[in-house]
Amino acid sequence: MGCCRGRNVLLILLILQLLVVLERQVFDFLGFMWAPIIANFIHIAFLIVGIFGVHQYRSPYVITYSVWCLIWFGINLFIISLYLEIDRVTHKDDWLSLKTGHDSFWVKNGIGCKFVSPNNTVSGDGTVPTTIDGCLLKFEYVESIQSGAECILAFAGFWLGCWVARSFAEEDDHFDFIGGFDYNSAHHPPSKSSHMQMQPM
Repeated sequence: MGCCRGRNVLLILLILQLLVVLERQVFDFLGFMWAPIIANFIHIAFLIVGIFGVHQYRSPYVITYSVWCLIWFGINLFIISLYLEIDRVTHKDDWLSLKTGHDSFWVKNGIGCKFVSPNNTVSGDGTVPTTIDGCLLKFEYVESIQSGAECILAFAGFWLGCWVARSFAEEDDHFDFIGGFDYNSAHHPPSKSSHMQMQPM
């Protein structure tokens, strides 16, 4: 009974993770953030493996998903440290777009963001520089919140996946087919005695 309840909770968590990563994938595509796009595709593949494992009661697939959750947790921690510029890493190094010069979708399309151009200012190449102002939430925080949500789901997925995989393994160990390995079973042939008694007919 506990296994079925844990299995259902893990299945709901997997579907929730799939929805969150698909939402993130859409915005990464809009911002041409190629490294996260590749990582999201890999994560989707492992989520499908996890869903199949939970649905088919396959412990190795659920364990594979759980191990991936640890890696995914680390990837998202790294993305958070990039956007919040923890230590020496920074998103300005352009590693997330694989050096193509693209920024996050949320840089220009954040909630409440407005383009402000200084009066009568023209740069050396003839373009008018603009700055983005008035955003309710900076894009660094939006990306960090998305990665933080992924971290929480990955952490929960790791522990729940380990528990469900263990439950599947315990059910396999306790399986006893008819007769099983019980030597006193009714289906076990009687043992032969070494002393046979001859009786007249």
